[in-house]
Amino acid sequence: MENKVLGAFTAIILAVVIAMSCLLIYVPNMHIIALKVQDSKVSGGRVSVMDMLRASDEELQEDSEEIVQDVLKGHQIRLTLPQNVTSAGVSIINDYVNRNIAITINGIGKDYFSKYPMRGNADNIVDVIYDSENLIGVIEIALDDVKEVQMTSEGEYIYLDFLDPHDVYDYVVVVDAGHGGNVPGATKMGVNEKDLDLQFVLQLKRLFDQSGKNIGVYYTRTDDSNPSFESRVGLANDSDADLFLSIHNNSTASGRMSSINGTEVMYKGADTTGNSKRFASLCLDNLLNALGSKSKGTVVGDEVYIIRMSQAPVALVEVGFMTNTKELEKLQDNEYQKKTAGALYDAIVEYLYN
Repeated sequence: MENKVLGAFTAIILAVVIAMSCLLIYVPNMHIIALKVQDSKVSGGRVSVMDMLRASDEELQEDSEEIVQDVLKGHQIRLTLPQNVTSAGVSIINDYVNRNIAITINGIGKDYFSKYPMRGNADNIVDVIYDSENLIGVIEIALDDVKEVQMTSEGEYIYLDFLDPHDVYDYVVVVDAGHGGNVPGATKMGVNEKDLDLQFVLQLKRLFDQSGKNIGVYYTRTDDSNPSFESRVGLANDSDADLFLSIHNNSTASGRMSSINGTEVMYKGADTTGNSKRFASLCLDNLLNALGSKSKGTVVGDEVYIIRMSQAPVALVEVGFMTNTKELEKLQDNEYQKKTAGALYDAIVEYLYN
């Protein structure tokens, strides 16, 4: 009997040893496995953690300057990264139009903020929303103004600062592709104006992306979305833009195909400085030289909301007439689009630097 008990005990010990040996193979992943278990047990979705930041802000205000400096290192926000999570797993998308910054961190669960409170001050921050799924956490920070976000990493911490665009760039320009979404603009021969407008803007974006000039360029849309008029001009006004350019294409009043063709640029007549008209004239002259199109002149466009409400010098370009068969063909041509973008790029640079 004793031999049987001893044999059974030995078998149990052996099984435990084998199990532990197998478990040790996965030791490097134990932290992630534990997080996954916690992640699956914690319920809830998008939650606001703004109260945590406000509490941190109040605590910091009560602390000495030395303590604040030690916590924030001169930055606005501090986030703590868990073990096995590095700054390489952090990405930031800044939605300037909607004043929203999305910070994605790979490897954090739903209980992240309960373990690693956010520290810092709430200046310019309206709300902070957090959610996590499959150990991919997203922190959404809603701002009250257009800001550039800068991230600095140091050990287990990442620091965030929200800066005025002009503290980062020499100049700020807002570029608007007309229409979008369920508002196609003029539609001729199966071609939507919204798509042409976007193609011109994307060509212009390529030029700015390759430019060595310190110009911050914000786009009201780079996809088939349709920001409100208020959002479009609001981006220019809230970023204190030096220039606001809106790109469109024309059609006849009747909407019928005709021989009417050419390039027109609208400006803000109420701009007593004359800067809006000057910018519009530069756009028109450069376009005419690059495209060889017929001049339809510069026109006061204060009846257009985004022109009337713009605080920055504004030009609304009508590249060509979609109701002219030959011009519609040109507007769809890739090389013609590149020439258009090049002309507008040159106009912007000439205005800003001359």
